Amino acid sequence: MHTNIHDRKRLILLFGRISLFCMIMLLPAMVCSQHYVGIKGSQGYNSVSALPYFEKQSLPAFSPGILYRYEHIKYAALQIEANYINKGYIKSVDTISMTPEITNRITSFELPLMAQGFIRLGPFRPYATGGVVVGYVLDRSTQVTGEKSQKYVFDEYDRRFEYGITGGGGLGIEIYRFEIQAECRYHYNFSFLRNPVIPERRNSYINSTQLMFSVSLLYRLSK
Repeated sequence: MHTNIHDRKRLILLFGRISLFCMIMLLPAMVCSQHYVGIKGSQGYNSVSALPYFEKQSLPAFSPGILYRYEHIKYAALQIEANYINKGYIKSVDTISMTPEITNRITSFELPLMAQGFIRLGPFRPYATGGVVVGYVLDRSTQVTGEKSQKYVFDEYDRRFEYGITGGGGLGIEIYRFEIQAECRYHYNFSFLRNPVIPERRNSYINSTQLMFSVSLLYRLSK
């Protein structure tokens, strides 16, 4: 328990330093900036990276969110989001251990901090984006195929605080003071869903992954 608290403090400190660095890099652009707020919807294809490996399938799920973008008119932007994420994975049938297909669903609250580089081509704004993500697991459930969903009971070995990196690209289309933003993004969590080393059990390293396609509608606050 003490180790988990120490790790969380280190990760929060790291996230704060990265955020401060991004803000310092964008300070020269403040004299010619624009501010946007918006809503987004994402279709995610979720899975896990697992060691030892086991057969699995991606789990599709829809996730909503809100966002704020601070944009330099010429070339760069900082985007902050607050997302309610539905994710998880499907563990395939294991004929060796005779276990059925099990769907694992996870609900998290995530805060991505993204830096964007872009160019403007008339009303179009193609861009590349990347950054860091922190989150917290709110709820989990498991469902054996053909049976009812069962609420997951967290124990001392579960890790609910999450952190990772994300990156991708997209296209913004400006219409008056609105912008429609379509994006593809990949997200990898460095944090484990459970402690990888549990006494008297086999070591198991499981990290969440997401491939997300999203559409956002933003409104420009400044003229």
